[in-house]
Amino acid sequence: MPRATLLVTQRPRPGLGRLLPTLETLGAPALSVLAAQLGDGLPPPFHLMPQHVVVLATDAASAAAGWRAGAGLVAGLGSGGHAVAQLAAGAELVLQAPSEIGSGRLVQAYSDKFRQLPEAELPVPDDGALALLLNLDHLLLPTAGRLTEGRLPSVWHDLLAALSARYPTAVVSQRSLGELAARIPEPSVYLAGNHGLQLRGPTYAPASLDAAHDWRPLLDTVSERLTAVAADFPGCQVIHKEAALSVCLGETPPAAMAQLRRALLRALSAFENLQIDGEPTQLHIRPALDWDAGSAVDWLLARMQQAVGPCRAVYLGRSAYDEPAFRAMRRTGGLGVLVDADGQATIASRRLDSAALPAVLERLLH
Repeated sequence: MPRATLLVTQRPRPGLGRLLPTLETLGAPALSVLAAQLGDGLPPPFHLMPQHVVVLATDAASAAAGWRAGAGLVAGLGSGGHAVAQLAAGAELVLQAPSEIGSGRLVQAYSDKFRQLPEAELPVPDDGALALLLNLDHLLLPTAGRLTEGRLPSVWHDLLAALSARYPTAVVSQRSLGELAARIPEPSVYLAGNHGLQLRGPTYAPASLDAAHDWRPLLDTVSERLTAVAADFPGCQVIHKEAALSVCLGETPPAAMAQLRRALLRALSAFENLQIDGEPTQLHIRPALDWDAGSAVDWLLARMQQAVGPCRAVYLGRSAYDEPAFRAMRRTGGLGVLVDADGQATIASRRLDSAALPAVLERLLH
């Protein structure tokens, strides 16, 4: 079930507002926005969860804007030539008339899309014009309770070394650049740590965002405050990652978990300009910058193409933290592949079982 529906049009049109109550009968809030409000992402607060949003576009330009912004499903509203133009611009289905809105077709199409993602077949280019980007934390590395734990299996070391010798290859992680580099020692691999706030090319020249440095004093203060809170809860650990913080809750007794989360959020409420993301056993705190994994992927691809020329990108990931990167793939004509998450709402266009991943990547070497 989508969490919101956006009715998108190029310019204000009298009468369109009457469609919003009908859209809300589908079970989610509905808003009307202009296509110009959609850039590389949906407007707040939907920019943090675009895969959970349906865009209903009234024209081809609005359909194209919804597709570029990474909406989970883009639908058009029109008939004849207008419908054809919307499909060509990115609409995945078209409702012929407003009377079809209440039929449940939008909700059904949204659910079916993620259950029926086609299996990924990675392209094997004759000219080597391919760039590979992979997530470390949820894809290559066995699950670990703490970000400072976890060793990369030797099979992945060997495979990454072979792949990076043939194709520009990058590994993305929520860990600090230092933690990431310790696990990926291959010098030819591009690295993006701290959700892309720390970047490194194959020349071993780290390139942190200048803006991230200005946040260090604030992060130091937040770290001290959270560490004081964690001291009262055995099993909780605060990790300072230079440009971001993580709080690992996995070893906290279940009976104390709710109290710990309340205490942490109460402490964080005293600070401004922070972005807080959560998982069941972790909190991630980073500067509220207009930068995410998708921005890091854009940075990486630009430098890869400077080195090898035009190439098609493939990004493989398996968690919600990969959605900005999948959005970058959609925006740049790359291929986003979601691993082991059947039915999960996503911007990725393909899926793959994790058991098949090593063999799929090895085929790129032959």
